[in-house]
Amino acid sequence: MSKTVKKFVCEKCGQEHLQWSGRCTACGTWNSLVEESKVASPKGRQTSWLGERAPISKLGEIDSSSMGERWQTGVAEFDRVIGGGVLPGSFGLLGGTPGVGKSTLILQLMARIASLGKEVLYISGEESAGQIKERANRLAVDQSQIQVLCESNLEEILGHLERERPQFVVVDSIQTLFSVEFPASPGSVTQVRESAALLMRFAKAKGAAVMLIGHVTKDGTIAGPKTLEHMVDYVLYLEGVGEPGRLLRSVKNRFGNLSEIGLFKMTPKGLAELANPNQLFLEQFHWGKPGMAIFANFEGSRTLFMEVQVLVGDTEQRQPARMAVGLERNRLQVMVAVMEKHLGLDLSGNDVYLNLAGGFRVGETAIDMAVVAALLSSHLNKPLPERSVFAGELALTGEFRVVPGLEERASEAERCGFTKFYLPQRALARLEKKGVRLEMVGIDTLDQLMRQVAETL
Repeated sequence: MSKTVKKFVCEKCGQEHLQWSGRCTACGTWNSLVEESKVASPKGRQTSWLGERAPISKLGEIDSSSMGERWQTGVAEFDRVIGGGVLPGSFGLLGGTPGVGKSTLILQLMARIASLGKEVLYISGEESAGQIKERANRLAVDQSQIQVLCESNLEEILGHLERERPQFVVVDSIQTLFSVEFPASPGSVTQVRESAALLMRFAKAKGAAVMLIGHVTKDGTIAGPKTLEHMVDYVLYLEGVGEPGRLLRSVKNRFGNLSEIGLFKMTPKGLAELANPNQLFLEQFHWGKPGMAIFANFEGSRTLFMEVQVLVGDTEQRQPARMAVGLERNRLQVMVAVMEKHLGLDLSGNDVYLNLAGGFRVGETAIDMAVVAALLSSHLNKPLPERSVFAGELALTGEFRVVPGLEERASEAERCGFTKFYLPQRALARLEKKGVRLEMVGIDTLDQLMRQVAETL
């Protein structure tokens, strides 16, 4: 006779507890434990996806070619992000906010992969077959080889997968699946974790590439337990970066480079690749405005120019505002404190607002020099030199440190028509030896940057 086992699971990290507590003992989150039940069978045991007994092999004797060659989809931006194409047997996750274009991108990819002679299956737990058909008609993709299954029952889905043996499977979305073995509702920690685990076993055992679509919470993370991101081979995020732009970002990839990005534009016919996004950006940028600086962001294998906007204004509040969009607020506060210390500026009576144009988000510290330059420009109410670009990390000592990828940033800046590149002094000689013809200005300290900016104003 089956037995129901009750437990309490943290919605944030997936940690299981035997009894309820106000705070998760693993991640420290308050009020995150929910009660879930599982129907346990008295007999039987779980087996590896390799079979009844997984063999032990020597690493040097394993034939890696058995994984097969990557499937190049022909969507160059997607192939770059994922590492050169879809790998058979891979198990991945694609997340994004509602309406950003996840389903649109997936349909376009499935049509491309089907054209390679691969069996593809679209499993939808959110939309009807008619809705998917309507989207495919709008995108004008080849629908002849795309199979569709509208089902959310995990046992039914696994039965179809065993019978049909598709080579590329998309599940839209993982939060809609449920297993009858678990009384919890779809989207709960247990249902998401267990559904993903069984789909992963199918992918690895049968050599099928499986991609899960995931919902994104208001704080920008994929809904469900953190273990979901640990289970998959790659995690991709599709983000909106100023209508109609879309950015595909890799935050985990066992088969390729981390932090690769792909750029698209949403059109009536779906997502179109942006072959030269920097040129499009420069056409929209207006020079000669105080508080604006251009930052050369190096992410993955490409350089992308971003507009840093800073507004410094008077305030009558006892606590001046320090707000940032696209950059960590703490990072902005640190830079303001360093400037006050080493430049003698008094910003205690000023609000400071920072924004990265287009909805971009930056985590690398190479943006520091551009932020400082834009802040000085706004504070003095005078624009920075036209066709200038910045990259360098600000230390607490007031010095600018060398950052990775300066040669690639300088080369792209030269190609796009920039005339002046502000960078840390220590990297100047190395770049000059590389033959970069762009005018480079070496900056060692905050004082030097302030003098350089003041002289050109």
